[in-house]
Amino acid sequence: MVNYVNMAAVALRLINANGRTITLVQQGNTPTDPAKPWRGEDTTVRASVTGKGVFTKLDVENPDNTKRGDQMLLFAASVDEGNRLEEFDQVVDGTQTWKIVSASVVGPADTRVLYKFEVKR
Repeated sequence: MVNYVNMAAVALRLINANGRTITLVQQGNTPTDPAKPWRGEDTTVRASVTGKGVFTKLDVENPDNTKRGDQMLLFAASVDEGNRLEEFDQVVDGTQTWKIVSASVVGPADTRVLYKFEVKR
């Protein structure tokens, strides 16, 4: 039988050894003024998680030959601090900010091994 807890530990060890420090950010999504929601959303940070991540090239293309995103980010799930990281909006990598286009969790049932984020600037 496969031990997914050990797989999560290996993912964390490899990403810590080969990745760089990044911060995942979840912004507020309530209107700045509830009486005037058309004026935009509140851009304050609701939550953030800092950890190591590994960026890889994304080779997926849309049917019209345009790139869907610039990079794929791998992030160890064991540092999610109880947050649902697949609901986060941005990745801050030093002075660069990436928008999260899509997110998926790798792992069976309740054991989260790894997050995969498609990000673009």
